[in-house]
Amino acid sequence: MTESWIKCDSCPAQAKWLIRSTSGELSFCSHHKNKFSEGLVKWSYEMVELNKKEEVPQLEKAVK
Repeated sequence: MTESWIKCDSCPAQAKWLIRSTSGELSFCSHHKNKFSEGLVKWSYEMVELNKKEEVPQLEKAVK
């Protein structure tokens, strides 16, 4: 099975960011997210990094 991915809205690269606003969503690679960041900060209410792996903290086992 092939993993599907989202294309950047400005180029054929894989999107790494999903930018949400009240009028819609845009997907950008890191290059274009950085290039348009000044306007995106004003336009959007949320920027989500796609495929980011969250680190799960390892809890120490209680010593008995």
